[in-house]
Parts: sequence; C-alpha cells; structure tokens
Amino acid sequence: MSELSESMDKMIATAKILPLRYWDDPILSVVCDKIGDSEFGPQLEEFGRELIATMNDANGVGLAAPQVGVTKRMFVMLFPDHEEMKPIVVCNPTLRLEGKPTTGNEGCLSVPGVRQQVYRAESVFMQYQDATGKGFDMPLITVWDSRVAQHEFDHLNGIMFFDYKDKREVYGARMTKQMSKSALRDWEKEKRKRGL
Repeated sequence: MSELSESMDKMIATAKILPLRYWDDPILSVVCDKIGDSEFGPQLEEFGRELIATMNDANGVGLAAPQVGVTKRMFVMLFPDHEEMKPIVVCNPTLRLEGKPTTGNEGCLSVPGVRQQVYRAESVFMQYQDATGKGFDMPLITVWDSRVAQHEFDHLNGIMFFDYKDKREVYGARMTKQMSKSALRDWEKEKRKRGL
C-alpha cells in the first residue's frame, strides 16, 4: 500500500459519519443541483470522505449526497466486482447505458432491510469529476460495478430503486408494479421493526 493510499485511508477513518435519510423523506425525491466550479476543492473533498465513511459504516457499496440531506450531484461508490479498487467520489456524472437489460437483487441504505429484483443496463460508460474538479471517463463493464453507478445516479434524479413508473428509453421500467408494491410493504414492516 502506498503512502498516499495509507494517508487517504486514515482521513476516511477519521471522517464524520453523517446521518442517513430514509424513505419517504422528501429530499430523496428531489432532482439534485449540479456542483458549480467554485464548489470544488477542500470542503467538497472532506464531504466526499464523509460520504465514504458513512457508506463504510453502513456496510454499503454506494451512497449519494441526497441520502445524507445534500441535494448536489455527487455520490461515492465501491467496486463490488473489483474489491481491490478504492472507493471513488463522483461529481456531476453522466451515464451512457450499454448492453442488454439484466436483473439483479438490490437494496438501498435509505430503505434498509428491503431487497428486490431490479432491471439495469449490463454496463455503462460514466463521465464525472472528482471532488477537485478533475474530469474522468470510466467504462463500467461488469454487472455489479455498473449496477452500483446506475443506482446512485438514480438518487441524483430523485428516483428510488423501486420506482416502477420511471421508464428509461430502451431499458424500460426498473421493476414491475407488483414488485414495487412488495418493496414498499416490506419497508413499512422494516420501519416499524427499526422504530423509524
């Protein structure tokens, strides 16, 4: 492990854990604002470390800014298909969906304890900036890495994984109406169990 990598791990380990927002907090339905050029820098880098620390604390693989109450186009993600890769901070992303539709079992830190089958594109091409404003192009060609990016990107557009009404060109709805209702019933039970 490099000195820089160790230093980053220490900064993430000491970053503040942020409180999560749960469905049906209205902020989770908001289309987030783009991060402006003047917002990049040390403060946004610290917020990125806090998002990573919060994601790690909750045993997640991704976390979007609105899930902690911030309506900015930013998320963090791990790479489930490439566990050796460090988490990244993604700002102002664009995704190009590629490949055939594929289904997989998803959960969400904003509806803990609920999992459901969700249709996603098999791969994506992601363009984004990091918290310093530097631009990146990243092909996510494995199913789970691609799925995480799509799930978190949806949060930036106010879309939850069980939203069957939102239809994507070519890829259609994320799930059936019946599956969506089932996920929401499960969430009501889970909320009572957790005292939320």
